[in-house]
Amino acid sequence: MPLYDIKGVVKPPYLPPEGLEREEDSRPVEKLPPAIKAFAWICAGRSIIDFIFAFTVIFAPGSEVAQFLTDRFSSRFKLMPPLAEFLVSGFVFGFIAQKWLSRDWRIRWISMFLTGAFAVRSIVLLLADRAVIGPGRVISADKEAEMMIHAAFDLLICAYLAFYPGMAEAFEER
Repeated sequence: MPLYDIKGVVKPPYLPPEGLEREEDSRPVEKLPPAIKAFAWICAGRSIIDFIFAFTVIFAPGSEVAQFLTDRFSSRFKLMPPLAEFLVSGFVFGFIAQKWLSRDWRIRWISMFLTGAFAVRSIVLLLADRAVIGPGRVISADKEAEMMIHAAFDLLICAYLAFYPGMAEAFEER
């Protein structure tokens, strides 16, 4: 009496011969461009740091460390409590990192739009400030230089995402 005829013993699944590979296993592994990998890991690190800050504020709210963190690093949104700001930033940066590492094609287009829109916004604000004649200028010289550097950096990121060789293949729609 064969072993498989005994009640409760299940036959092992069929295994293909050694030379045959499944189609999904034979696809070549695509390398992620280094700037994409670096940006994703920067976002992941930022997410981890924001969560560490949030947990510090949660578990030691009256400590000097928590006071230092809330004074120095929670000034992005004046109307939001520091704990909420750290938690929201942690989740947002974690989500962005996950999408970049999974090469979701939508994150490339969203990033191109946002960097292009921020660059155009900065340039329009600078041009509007330059168009004012007389004492009506609002932007100081150091703030103007900072805005120009940010606009140039945003345009560089947008152009990298749009035109770098292999970028479209790295983010193909699946």
